[in-house]
Amino acid sequence: MNTAFPSIDKARAYVEKMPGAISGVGGHDATFAVACKLVEFGLSPDNAWRLLLEYNLRCQPRWNERELRHKLDDAFRRASSRNDFVSRASYFKPNYKPKIKIDPANAVENFLHGFKCDEVDLWEASPVRPPDDWAKDGACLVAMLYETNDLINVVTDYHVDENGKARPVGVGVTLSRDEMIGRLARGEFQSEAGGWLRMNPLDGQGVADVNVTAFRFALIECDAIPFELQMPLLAKLPLPIAAILTSGGRSLHAWIRIDAANADEFRRDVSRMLALLAKFGVDTKNKNPARMSRLPGVIRQIGAHGDGWQRLFYLNPQPKQKAIL
Repeated sequence: MNTAFPSIDKARAYVEKMPGAISGVGGHDATFAVACKLVEFGLSPDNAWRLLLEYNLRCQPRWNERELRHKLDDAFRRASSRNDFVSRASYFKPNYKPKIKIDPANAVENFLHGFKCDEVDLWEASPVRPPDDWAKDGACLVAMLYETNDLINVVTDYHVDENGKARPVGVGVTLSRDEMIGRLARGEFQSEAGGWLRMNPLDGQGVADVNVTAFRFALIECDAIPFELQMPLLAKLPLPIAAILTSGGRSLHAWIRIDAANADEFRRDVSRMLALLAKFGVDTKNKNPARMSRLPGVIRQIGAHGDGWQRLFYLNPQPKQKAIL
């Protein structure tokens, strides 16, 4: 018997080719078929579960964890009853870690299969076209993604750390949606470090996670890969992306529409999403509801890349769980 730990490359390639199941259109059977196929690849339970979670990102709507786990357990039981299930005890160790870690850039290139795009492609695919005047990007984003009674927080104060990176400090300014639009349109928020915007609305009493009133957006940032790979990656991920903007530095920020009911649900869903995207170099620390993103429409000088503009490339107030391009 071959007792080597099985490669998951072929299994992942299979999952990436499969269309996401749609509820009411054979969705259960389609998802169960994927689970059975993962068992047939000879994967360990942990690896099969991880790939089934990746497949679940494209399902509409996504299965909850209990339903998905039930399908995978049934797949293993069926294989065992047919006597074609090889015991995992001979090669599977719960704490197994591959000796060779795939470089995030290589993982992205494998995922993209040569696909490329640029800011013009994103701009043309944007349901709401960002303004021609980049200085109006912040006002446009706030007008499209927030409701009238939302309170929105912007921070421009900063300190420079020992690595020369500007870090936001202080509580900033919290204003109603319409007030914020007016001040952004007049260009009132600016510093040498640019500016930051808390993605989720607050209660006006503070800027911590407990002050968040709507768990609407989560942040994806992947500056661990080259800038030229970030845009095509974001364009191809099957996620409900509401906005894509540049930090003015070496990374793009994508706002993912979460719409969680509460903080616990937000952290659970975002943690799961980031864990699945970790292989692409996505920052897995962006889990808290009061997380800040860069504020579009301003210029940074500290840590700037190129012209330093924090620009809005893509805007979709009602994104679907599918790739942009």
